[in-house]
Amino acid sequence: MAMVFKQIIRVDSGCVTYIIGSKETGECAIVDPLLDVDLIVNETMKEGFTEITRVIDTHTHADHISGARNLAKMFNLPGVYMHTNSDSKFKTIPVQDGEALELGDVKLRFICTPGHTCDHMCILLGDSKVLTGDTLLIGDVGRIDLGGDPRENSDRLYDSLHGKLLRLEDNLELFPTHVGAAQHLANTNASSTIGKEKANNPALKPKSKDEFFKYMTEDWPPKPTDYQNIIRLNRGEASVAVI
Repeated sequence: MAMVFKQIIRVDSGCVTYIIGSKETGECAIVDPLLDVDLIVNETMKEGFTEITRVIDTHTHADHISGARNLAKMFNLPGVYMHTNSDSKFKTIPVQDGEALELGDVKLRFICTPGHTCDHMCILLGDSKVLTGDTLLIGDVGRIDLGGDPRENSDRLYDSLHGKLLRLEDNLELFPTHVGAAQHLANTNASSTIGKEKANNPALKPKSKDEFFKYMTEDWPPKPTDYQNIIRLNRGEASVAVI
C-alpha cells in the first residue's frame, strides 16, 4: 500500500493534524486540521499532492478552533466528515461505526468511540495504524468533563477503550490528536502501539467502571481556557473566520 502519512504537531499546544494520502491516485485526506490551514496546505503540497479531497474531524474539539470548514471551502468540498452524533450546524458528511472511506489503495475505517465527546470516532488505517483522537492518548486518555454528565461519559469511554480499541492488534501503531501537552500525565512521545499502552498506560489499569471513574475525576489540570466558546465555534453556532 503506497500510503503517505504525516504528522503536523503544533509545539505550543501539542495538537496534531494528520495528512493521509494515496500515491496511487493522488487523493489526500486531512484529519483534525488546525486553524492554520496555509501551513497544512503547504505541508500537503510538499508530500506531492495538488489538492485535498477529504477533510475529517474525529470529534468536536474543545481546546482549539478547527480549520476543517476552512479547508472544505478552500477546496470546494461537499462537507466535513464527522460522526453522525455530531450536532454541528454547518454541512457535514455523517459517518457511522464501521463505515469505510477509500483513498485509492488506502482504506480508512471509522470506529465510534464516545466518552471524551458523544461524537468521537477513531480511524483505522489499513492494518498498520490507528488514529485515536482524544480517546486514547499516549500514557493517558481524554478528559470527560467538557460537556454532558461526567459519569455517563466515563462509562462510555471505558466501553470504547475496553470494548473496541484494546481489542485491536497489539502491534498496531497508535497516533493521538494530542502529544506532549499539559494532559493528566504529559508524554512527549509522538506515537505508541496498542500493546505498549496496554502495558504502561495507567488509565487502562482500573478493572471496573467505578475504579475508572475515580481515576477520571482526580487530579486533572484545569479545563481548556474558554472551552465553551471554542465548542460553540466548532459546532458552527458562532461565526469563525472562513476563507
